[in-house]
Amino acid sequence: MNAESLQPIFYPRSVAIVGASNNPDKASHQFLKTLIEERFTGDIFPVNPRETKVLGLDCYPSLKDVSGYVELVVIAIPAPGVPEVMRQAAERGDVKGAIIVSAGFAETAIPERVKLEKEVVAIARSAGIRVIGPNCNGVINTENRLSTSFAPGLQMIPGNIGFFTQSGATGGSILMLTAAQPKPLGFSKWAHVGNMCDVTNLEILEYYASDPSVKVIAGYMEGVRDGRELMRLAEKITRKKPLLVLKVGRTEVGSRATLSHTGTLAGSDKIYDAAFTQSGIVRVDKLEELVDSAKVLVMAPPPRGNRVCILTEAGGLGIIAMDEVGSDPAVRLASLTPETQKALAEVLPPMAMICKPNGYIDMTAAAMEREHAEALRLVLEDPNVDAVLLIGLPPTFLPAERVAQAIAAVAKKYDKPVLVCFMTGKAMEDGRRYLEERGIPTFDTPDRAARALINLIKAGNRLNTGNSNLSAVEKQGYTPHPLVTQASREGRNLLEPEAIEVLRDYGIKMQPGRITHSREEAVRCAQEIGYPVVLKIVSQQIVHKSDYGGVKLNLQTAEEVGRAYEELIASVQAKAPTAEIKGVLVTPFVSGGTEVIIGVLRDNQFGPVVMFGLGGIFVEVFKDVSFRVAPFSREEALSMIAETKAYTLLKGIRGGQPKDITALADLLVKIGELAISNPQVKEMDLNPVAVLEEGFAVLDVRMIIKG
Repeated sequence: MNAESLQPIFYPRSVAIVGASNNPDKASHQFLKTLIEERFTGDIFPVNPRETKVLGLDCYPSLKDVSGYVELVVIAIPAPGVPEVMRQAAERGDVKGAIIVSAGFAETAIPERVKLEKEVVAIARSAGIRVIGPNCNGVINTENRLSTSFAPGLQMIPGNIGFFTQSGATGGSILMLTAAQPKPLGFSKWAHVGNMCDVTNLEILEYYASDPSVKVIAGYMEGVRDGRELMRLAEKITRKKPLLVLKVGRTEVGSRATLSHTGTLAGSDKIYDAAFTQSGIVRVDKLEELVDSAKVLVMAPPPRGNRVCILTEAGGLGIIAMDEVGSDPAVRLASLTPETQKALAEVLPPMAMICKPNGYIDMTAAAMEREHAEALRLVLEDPNVDAVLLIGLPPTFLPAERVAQAIAAVAKKYDKPVLVCFMTGKAMEDGRRYLEERGIPTFDTPDRAARALINLIKAGNRLNTGNSNLSAVEKQGYTPHPLVTQASREGRNLLEPEAIEVLRDYGIKMQPGRITHSREEAVRCAQEIGYPVVLKIVSQQIVHKSDYGGVKLNLQTAEEVGRAYEELIASVQAKAPTAEIKGVLVTPFVSGGTEVIIGVLRDNQFGPVVMFGLGGIFVEVFKDVSFRVAPFSREEALSMIAETKAYTLLKGIRGGQPKDITALADLLVKIGELAISNPQVKEMDLNPVAVLEEGFAVLDVRMIIKG
C-alpha cells in the first residue's frame, strides 16, 4: 500500500468527467454541477461525443482530445465502454487516478463482467493509474471543493473527520446525518471504494492516517480481504487517531446479505470483535452512533480517565443513561468527594437526589439555569471526575437556550469533556445550536449521549499508548514443530501423544502419560503414575473418543485398569471396526478445578484465532466463548478470560477458592504462539482444561492438520 499514490485522486489539479451530460437526471450532470457550484480549485474537462457544451463548459468528444493536463478521470458511462477510456488515459501519460462510477462489473458475478473488471485493472496497473471503484460514488475533499458524489443534501463543510464507506447509499446517509446536526458537522474527506478493484478500504485508512487534516477516521465496513493487515494498520492508526467502524454482518442473515452485496466475506462476528478490540478500533452498532461518536471526538477535549458523572434534571432520562454506562466496563461512575456532595446539597433544590449512587445527581425539574451552571461547575472541579454527561428536558418556563448559555459559560472553563442531551424537538433547537457553536456536543437521547461518551473514553484510552506486541512472533518468524510438519506431509492429524509432546515443547506443563499396547502394560503404567488414572484410545481414525467408548475415567485399582482396557478395546473395535488402534494412553485422573476449553481455528480474514470459554458440555450449551487473534499479550489474555461467564467461576463463588487465572492467561498466550508458529494446524481443542487453585491440567487435546 502506498498512501502517497492516492494524492492525485484527492488533490487533482484537473478533472475530466467522461460521460458528462446536460441531462439533470444523469449522475454525471450532478458531478459537474457540484464541481462548478462548489468552485473546485482545479480545471474541469467534460467529455461526451454527443455534447459540445455542458453547463457552459466546452465538451470534448473523447478523453484523448482533451488538450489540457488531465490528472484525474471520472468515468460515468456503461461498463463495456470503460476499458477504451482507460486505454486512452494510459496513452495520455498524464492521468494519475481514475474514479469509475459505472456499475456492471464483478459485483454482478457474471463471468464476462468479472473479466471486464480485470481488463480495466490490467490497463490501469500497466500505466500506473490508481483506480477507485468501479460501482462507486468516488471521493469528496472539502479542502479543494472536489466531489464526485451524488449524495442528496451534500454540504461541503470543512472539518476534521475522514469518512470511508463500502456502500454508496450508506455513505450518503452518513453525510445527511452530519448535515442534520444542530450545527452541521464538518468533515475533511469522504470516500466510497465500491468494488475495490484497485484501491481498497485499507488504503483509504492508510491515506487518512497520513493526512494532517483528518483527526478522526470513521466509516462503514462490510468486510476486509486481509484481516491481519487491517489489524496491523489499525494498531498504528489508533495510537495517533481514533478509528470508528460500523461493521455490519453481526447476524447470520446480515452476513449473507453482505456476501450478496459486495462479494466480501463477512467472517465470524465474534472474531471481528476480538480483532477490533486488540487493534484499538472502536466498533459502533448504528449509523447514528457512528456520527455521534465522530462528533464528540472532534468537539470534546480528550478525557484523562474513565470516571463519569451524570447530571440530570429528569430522573427517567438519567436512568436510561445510567443503564448505558453500566453496560460497558470501559467506564465507571465517578466517586464525588464529600466536599463536592456537600456543596451540591447547598446549591440544588431540597428534593434533589445527590450521589444515590455516587456519581449520579438528579437535580429535579426545580433546577433553574443557575443551579445547572453551579452543579456543573462543582462536579467539573471535583478531581475524581473525568467527564460529565448533562441531561435535561427544560420545561416551558425555562427555555433551553437560557440553560445552554449558563452551562456553556462553565463548561468552556474546564479541560474536561461535557456532553449535553437536550431531548430532540423544536423547543430544544436553539439551545442545542448555541452549545454546538461553542464546541459542546449535544445529543437527541440519553442513551446516544452515554454511548458517545463511552466511545470517546475508549478511543482516548488507546491514544498515545506504547507499541503493541501483536506482531512480535510474526516479526521473529516461526519454525513449525517437526511433528506437525511430519503429520502435514503424511496427510494426517496428530495423535494425542504427539499433540501432548508438541504442547510440552512450547513450554506448556502436561500430565505424565504413556502409550500402552496390552492389559499388563497398562496396569504397570498405572502403578508407576499412581492411581487414579484415565485410559484413552489412540487411533488416527477416532477424533472424538467418547463417541466410541474410547475413554475410561477415575480408575482406582489394577483390576479396574485391566478390565477397563479390555472393555475400551472391545468397544472401539465394535463401533469402528476399520479403525487402526495405535494403543491406549494412560494418564493421571485429575478431579476438581473449573473446566474450560481453549481452541484454535484459522479464520479466512484473520488467520490463527484462539478461543476460550467454559469447557466440557457447557461450551455447546451456553456458547460462552471469547476470541483473540494470535499472537497476543498476557493483558489481552486476561481481558479475554474476563469477557466470559467462566471468569465468575474462576474467581470463586459461594466460598469457593479462586483458581489460577494468571497461569491460565499464560497458557492462552502460549497457545497463540503455537498457532502462529504452526500454520499447518487447522484446528485445535484443549477440552477440558481443569484450572486449579495452582496451575492447570490439560485433560484432553485434539490437533487437526491441514491437508
